[in-house]
Amino acid sequence: MKKTGKPSGKTDFKPRIIHAKPTEWLGVAGLMLLGALVGLILSLFLPPKYEAISKLTTNLEVVTGTNVTEIMVDSQVDLVGTLMFHPDVVERVRQSLADEGFTYTATELTGKTKIERQLMSTLIKVRDTDPEVAALIATTWAENAYERLNEAYSHALALSEAKASQAMLTACIEDTTKQTLPFCQSLTEEKTNQLFSETERIILQESPLSLGLTGELNVSQYQPAPIPDRPIAFQRTILILAGALAGLVSALVIDELLTKESERE
Repeated sequence: MKKTGKPSGKTDFKPRIIHAKPTEWLGVAGLMLLGALVGLILSLFLPPKYEAISKLTTNLEVVTGTNVTEIMVDSQVDLVGTLMFHPDVVERVRQSLADEGFTYTATELTGKTKIERQLMSTLIKVRDTDPEVAALIATTWAENAYERLNEAYSHALALSEAKASQAMLTACIEDTTKQTLPFCQSLTEEKTNQLFSETERIILQESPLSLGLTGELNVSQYQPAPIPDRPIAFQRTILILAGALAGLVSALVIDELLTKESERE
């Protein structure tokens, strides 16, 4: 009985272009030059884009004995990033740029801008074909966001204080261990109801104005965006090199296809 040999899993594939004659390399060089030329033409229609980055830094007030968790901190920092596209912030940025002589719609501005988080900071990344304009938009965005969020932070402080007062009033009524405190003993039924009504009014008034911020986290400063000196996309040399590489790959594929066709014949 004959033993049937198992096909080897190894392959001896070697691109034929490696053993090509010098004259055949002219075709490869021609396709690479053609690809480079295509990349050069594309670079003429696709101007390079620059990315400017400004930064908002947030601080967390850590108080011993409070129930502030890491998840709560993360949610607050993420909220700051979300508020970068708040209509109030975008409109202030648009108006500030209009005062500088640059007219944009809100859609155009948000299309140029991307928000990222870096630990406790929020990065504002703006792309534009003009590096100075990109830096101006990013800096203007950080400045106006800083001002708007600090306005909201003052309301957040008032909201936190009202909630803390309401929690204390509730503790004075329901927690027997707290009822011996001087504050709780000074309360009358009429004063308690009055304080409850006052804190409820403050909570309802300040909640929408706080934009969801809390007293534990505040935006401490912003850093203007430096003018970028190198493009991040559509750089001419990159496009030319990519075109040349595409030409080389095309030459290898075409050569292998022609070799397979000749072997079948």
